[in-house]
Amino acid sequence: MGTIVSYLEEYGGYNFIEKPLCEIDGLILAHLSYYVYDGVVPGIEETKPAVTTEYMKENMDEKNFLSVTWEEAQNRELFYKILETRRFRSMKANYYVNAIDKEQSLQFSAITFLLGNGDIYIAFRGTDDGLIGWKEDFCMAYRTPIEAQKRSADYVEAVARKFVRRKNARFYLGGHSKGGNLAAYAAMCCDSKLKHKIGKVYDYDGPGFRPDFMETLDYASVKEKIIKYVPKESFVGMLMQDHDEKSIEYILIESEKVGVQQHMPLSWCIENDFFVRAESNEPVRKALYERMNQWIYDLGRERTENFLNELFCMVEVTEAQTLSDFKTPSSELLKKMKLVRNAYREMDEETKNILWEMAIFVVELMAKDQHERIQKWKLIERMRGRMDDFILNGIKGDR
Repeated sequence: MGTIVSYLEEYGGYNFIEKPLCEIDGLILAHLSYYVYDGVVPGIEETKPAVTTEYMKENMDEKNFLSVTWEEAQNRELFYKILETRRFRSMKANYYVNAIDKEQSLQFSAITFLLGNGDIYIAFRGTDDGLIGWKEDFCMAYRTPIEAQKRSADYVEAVARKFVRRKNARFYLGGHSKGGNLAAYAAMCCDSKLKHKIGKVYDYDGPGFRPDFMETLDYASVKEKIIKYVPKESFVGMLMQDHDEKSIEYILIESEKVGVQQHMPLSWCIENDFFVRAESNEPVRKALYERMNQWIYDLGRERTENFLNELFCMVEVTEAQTLSDFKTPSSELLKKMKLVRNAYREMDEETKNILWEMAIFVVELMAKDQHERIQKWKLIERMRGRMDDFILNGIKGDR
């Protein structure tokens, strides 16, 4: 079994005329949306011609190269390897959007690739390292559509207008993680005339949609075009993913990693030009995913919104901007932990209970076996006891 690198070595010599777009190409193009093209690829509002991959490679900002921090060295190496192949060297890029709006809890980025054979691939970026994007992801649990979803449909229609004179233009949509959700949403909500021009929609381990929201979407018209791939132990693609006929169907695939690390696309197993299908048609932790989704639905929209607002208020007092800020906390961040304590103290008991219930779900997702799960449950219990102790002592100290 191979990976993206072995696929590039075997098929990188063919352009898209000689070998049409396949599911591995779709992942590669979706993955390319994680790179930062500000000032390199023309924006959607500009009237500039598309740029070549050679131009992209030579003009990328080496200090601000990637929008995520996971597997940075491998991603840097992969970027150059992709663009050095004849297959991807023949394409061009245009209509880059990278929008971040704290007030709207918005993180949205998309780019359009012209494959050189007349096909057009629209790639939506998944959640990056910024906390704004993570807050927006959580909002999917109670508010739909979120701003990024609305913008995804607007973006597809705006790009389509650029090619209105191309009667035979065929569009492909794709994205990884939240980007996969955006691709699926855009396909279901774009203009009906445009739907006929969509070839395929590639949803790579993207979260699903609340059942009540799914009923408002036109899934039937694009059902045969949306292909969702989920690693057999991943949980991201199973969030709000039900098993009825109204939910987006998915294909389980193999990964070299285990647990939550399977979400990383560089670990997905490939044979020739296909993902290796999992032997079982059910995810490894199906019962846990179903329990987690039911928990989200049972909370209801109002309680979920209140909880998430409280949670991110607690996070925002630290003034951290990215997840990386928590991995290597500065002295200033540590000084703000008293503010975190105060924010936690102001939470009502229901919100605190939801917070710790959520922590238990995370433990179950991360643990490799029952023994480790029990040990981490005990750790969570001790953490909560110490936090409550800390709060009481803090209150006495303040008096």
